[in-house]
Amino acid sequence: MRTYYVYRIGDIAFEGNKSKKFKFGRFVENTLANGIVSHVFDIYRPTQKEHDLWFWKYYIHNENIMRDILRKSTTKATMMTNLVNKDLLKQKLNIPILEEQKKIGRLFNQIDRTITLHEEKQRQLEQLKKALLQKMFADKTGYPALRFKGFTEKWEQRKFSDIYKKSSEKNDLSFSKDKVISVANNKWGTAPKNSTDKYMRTYYVYRIGDIAFEGNKSKKFKFGRFVENTLANGIVSHVFDIYRPTQKEHDLWFWKYYIHNENIMRDILRKSTTKATMMTNLVNKDLLKQKLNIPSIEEQEKIGNYLSKLDHLITLHQHKIDNLKRLKRALLQKMFV
Repeated sequence: MRTYYVYRIGDIAFEGNKSKKFKFGRFVENTLANGIVSHVFDIYRPTQKEHDLWFWKYYIHNENIMRDILRKSTTKATMMTNLVNKDLLKQKLNIPILEEQKKIGRLFNQIDRTITLHEEKQRQLEQLKKALLQKMFADKTGYPALRFKGFTEKWEQRKFSDIYKKSSEKNDLSFSKDKVISVANNKWGTAPKNSTDKYMRTYYVYRIGDIAFEGNKSKKFKFGRFVENTLANGIVSHVFDIYRPTQKEHDLWFWKYYIHNENIMRDILRKSTTKATMMTNLVNKDLLKQKLNIPSIEEQEKIGNYLSKLDHLITLHQHKIDNLKRLKRALLQKMFV
């Protein structure tokens, strides 16, 4: 441990790993606590008392400012750069007075703190959602572990064929190329370039409430997954199996979460699919005879509404995070000379 360098608050360490973002390596300031770091790092310590910690955190790490300085102060090595001390020390920086340093540092620190706050709230909401998705749907006993007040009855066991039927509705060109839906993320997608009318007729109509089977296997979805269309009426590639609800009493938001739940659908899809390379193929006759535990429409609406609102809150936090990060990037480009 005697080979380690002391790394005090305000010190900066040079990390020579090259990346798309940092072409010649980067400096990182210690804002955590006094400690130690490996001897492989070059450590620099402030020489002046008038030195704002937070300003220098963002300034010294700014690629727009440091790129040319490090280009002139480093030598190339495999996957990284080495710092040349004598070359670095003669480079010049444009530095504001201490009062302006404090203003700039405080602003960026506040933005980062606000981003962290929203990220933490988003993380907590995602953990809550994950827990609810495990507890709000009935297990093999027919009873959920967690329910809304007033609901006590056992969920009804129904065949898949009682709830959905396979849809083979083809696009008659009522839907244009800009109405293609990406099943994976339930967003608007695009048709292949130069798609002819004949090819667009091979697409299936994918209406609100329909579910599409995506057969790609993953750690999260071992036998593929169903995705419900909550976006708009549109079309999807003929490679997908599409199923349409058969009953009017069918809550859109409940089924979005229920039909996509791996805890519920894993065994059903295991019994209803055949293996192929990197994906599974759905066997319709096997799927239609599988059984699901289904609550009353009133309980469906309660569950669907609650989970939908939870997702809305998660999305709101994500939008705030994205907006703050965009603001920060813009300010980092404009507030430094």
